[in-house]
Amino acid sequence: MDTWSFEHKAIEAALTGGVSMLTLLLGWFVGLGITAKWTLRQKRRELELSAASELYRLYGEFFAVWKLWNYVRSGVVAPEDKDARWELLQRAAALDGGFEALLVKLSSERVISQHEAESAGLLRQGFQQLRQSIKQNVPLDWGSSDHPQYAEFKRLACYFANMLAIDHDFSQPSRDSAATVLRTASSNEHERNWKNLLTNA
Repeated sequence: MDTWSFEHKAIEAALTGGVSMLTLLLGWFVGLGITAKWTLRQKRRELELSAASELYRLYGEFFAVWKLWNYVRSGVVAPEDKDARWELLQRAAALDGGFEALLVKLSSERVISQHEAESAGLLRQGFQQLRQSIKQNVPLDWGSSDHPQYAEFKRLACYFANMLAIDHDFSQPSRDSAATVLRTASSNEHERNWKNLLTNA
């Protein structure tokens, strides 16, 4: 075999090896990128499902405290039992705080529309109404499934549970956008809109 032929074969072998190595490295980097994105997506999804679980917990606790408070007001538990009232007021305040924390989480971790922020504000008013009823020492009088505020509270709870359950693109809002959404959701304007549910019924 002459020198030229040997050099030609050596160059060809080196090029083939280089291409193979480059292909392997490229495949490894692409695979690593896909794995990292998938892991991040899975982690974010777990956080979303955790937020949904927290909403379910708050919703269940709301109904437990509401029923107990109405029992206190109806005399099943002596209304003069201040300890019972104070305990229920504490639990209702914890519900408000839990929902506020959930609003901060949602506002800062996902892009939320104006409509969604306003709906969150109304649901927040529903949660607050229980604490206000206990504070004012009056029952939360949602005696019918057709009561406008009761029906809206249930609708909004399902709306947000569904929003959290649906997979989305996980685009992160800017800090200013997150702050605007939280400000919109916690605006006092929703208190008037919540009360208007009764007058417009």
